[in-house]
Amino acid sequence: MSEKIKRCAIYIRVSTSEQLMHGKSLEAQKDYLVCYAKEHGMVPVGVYADEGKTARKELKKRKAIHALLEDVKAGKIDVILFWRLDRWFRNMSDFYKVQDILDEYNVHWISASEPGINMETRDGRLQLNVVLSIGQNEVDTTSERIKFVNEASVRQGKVIFGDANMPRGYKVGIVDGKKCMVKDPEQEEMVNAFYDYFEKHQSKQGTIRYIQRNYDPTFSYGVLRTMLSSEFYKGTYRGIPYCPPYVSEERWGRLQKISKRNIKHAPSGRIYYFSGMIRCPSCGQLLCGTGCKSIINRKTGEKRDYCYYRCNRAMIDRICTNTHRLSQNIMENYLLGNLEQEFAAYKVRVADIRQRKKKPPQVRTEEQIEKELERLNILFQKGRVNWDYYSREYDSLEKEKGDLKKVIVEPEPDYSFIEALLQKDFREIYSSLTPENRRAFWKNTVREIYLKPDNSVDHVDFL
Repeated sequence: MSEKIKRCAIYIRVSTSEQLMHGKSLEAQKDYLVCYAKEHGMVPVGVYADEGKTARKELKKRKAIHALLEDVKAGKIDVILFWRLDRWFRNMSDFYKVQDILDEYNVHWISASEPGINMETRDGRLQLNVVLSIGQNEVDTTSERIKFVNEASVRQGKVIFGDANMPRGYKVGIVDGKKCMVKDPEQEEMVNAFYDYFEKHQSKQGTIRYIQRNYDPTFSYGVLRTMLSSEFYKGTYRGIPYCPPYVSEERWGRLQKISKRNIKHAPSGRIYYFSGMIRCPSCGQLLCGTGCKSIINRKTGEKRDYCYYRCNRAMIDRICTNTHRLSQNIMENYLLGNLEQEFAAYKVRVADIRQRKKKPPQVRTEEQIEKELERLNILFQKGRVNWDYYSREYDSLEKEKGDLKKVIVEPEPDYSFIEALLQKDFREIYSSLTPENRRAFWKNTVREIYLKPDNSVDHVDFL
């Protein structure tokens, strides 16, 4: 039987210290693994390199692994190849976090220089856990040493990270012959203007707009949050004097009070029926709930809560154009008035999709399909077809062969809950529900709501 050629992702990593001391270069790892892949009938589809990253580095900071996992989830990879297990991980916690993802997408890994370590056999798993345990112990021991060294460096005012990790307004400079954090002259004016404007106007949104308009168009809410919380800006690190301050300790305290007072808390009792269900028509982001109070009786001062939905990528980060707020009342009334029509249209869409998925009856024999698979493998190995074509055709032939042996009957969608609901006077039932139960009603009925560019409803998907 012709086996499908596997797509191989090559992962390489080297820390700065290893590069200097032992010459374990990324290029050497890459050359070795590319040859290994070709010798074992695999086709490399990508190289993922973490340069200057140690295996004890937090998983979230190893960008190549995140890019690799995104491609795993996208179905672009069948197997991951690395030189040694310590290039992949050196602690059990992060290893099994990633392993859970690989298991979910049926992707396995190979340690090229350690054939006995694997997840497929009992002895392989035993060796794996022993190696990881030893690596974890080394990581912990090294971490303690580094922590001690870093604390000494902080007390001496020495910089312990590079320019790439510097907060806005700082850079690495030389003071009295040692590397230290110093103010960045190119950003100093912007940082001072940030604190002056925020302290005077006490508005986070207004401060973001001001900095975007006058200094940096890419300034975001995330940067604002860092500048209002990082103690570097008052000149300390872990409570130790460390760098030139932008604000005094007294002023920092005032800014913290303003920042906390500026936090928006949703009034108790405000319930969003459709949170996590409505898609922005511009960027596809899920809309977030927001609200306000309005006076409905000027004599008594009575107020009413109003709920809306907005795209935070537009309203906060300014990277989306949809600044419209969608009223919860309008959406609720639309769904109540058009639930039957939307459900009927949904059933038509589902039926159309199911019809397009149906394949014509197969007429080739299993022997003919097997010969076609062999021919396809030869074409791919000679480079006459690309991977996308090869994979698509191979999977199609495998499915065709499987269909000869069994008939797969796709279960019909179960609409009984919604159909039973529509046969009743659901509007009257709905009117008697509490706000909490109304939210539960929509959460158990509607999956997602898609909007048109003018923010009217395009279509609704049901559960």
